[in-house]
Amino acid sequence: MKSRRPSQVRQLSDELRQARAELDRYGALLLTIQKSILPQRLPAVPGLELALHSAQVDGAGGDFYDVRPVGPNRWAIVIADVSGHGLAATAILILIHALGSAVQGEQAPRAALALVNDPLATRYLANTGKFVTAFVALYDSQAQVLTYAAAGHPPPRLVRQTEVRRLDAVSGLPLGIDKTSEYRNETLQLQAGDRLVLFTDGITESANTAHGLFGDERLDSILTAPVGSAAELLKQVVDSVRTFRARRPATDDETCLVALVKPALCPLLSGPKSEEVRCT
Repeated sequence: MKSRRPSQVRQLSDELRQARAELDRYGALLLTIQKSILPQRLPAVPGLELALHSAQVDGAGGDFYDVRPVGPNRWAIVIADVSGHGLAATAILILIHALGSAVQGEQAPRAALALVNDPLATRYLANTGKFVTAFVALYDSQAQVLTYAAAGHPPPRLVRQTEVRRLDAVSGLPLGIDKTSEYRNETLQLQAGDRLVLFTDGITESANTAHGLFGDERLDSILTAPVGSAAELLKQVVDSVRTFRARRPATDDETCLVALVKPALCPLLSGPKSEEVRCT
């Protein structure tokens, strides 16, 4: 019996190495898929100037964002966060990718949340304790109207001059908890100069050395500072979060999407051709 132990140890060691190698291959595959579903470059959206910060703690993360056209003058804007992070969260993100393409029709975006929630709650996340928070919006670039719905996600901010408004009028349960969850739409008329700030809780729950959180109030105070571009406002947010945690590594995935509303474009008919000018 004793003579067989070394061979058994070697066999177990070999199996462990094979399992680790298989896990590494699985992780690499998920990272490849994650990179393929996240926009590598934000699109040019008429009437909006966009800037993005996104960083994952373990390489493969649970944060998701998407900006895509879904029809003439209509754009889907999505930000979501899977509870936890790492490979398991990344696998769930593959399902969340459907949110962007689901933002269609008169009932969007609440219908998109309901559509994705059903399979998450009844199959993929059932009895796992996992859930997904999400904010989904439909932007009409011609009317500069934003229609949005939320599923337990931190409320984005609308900054108008020096006023910060939390877009928390509508929010249902996070996705994957209850298949009967209902979601509601809210409509917002945007104005030139408005700033929209969407983020995951990795921003507001970033901790300092005393274990204090960055928090909503600190974020709101930063957003009122005058800025000339979306990129400038984004930099202020990211730099403030990093300074708050004393430049230590983040402990959660971070995503922040800033949209600066530009003056609307108005069609001006002149002879046989149509031109566009800035509305004043």
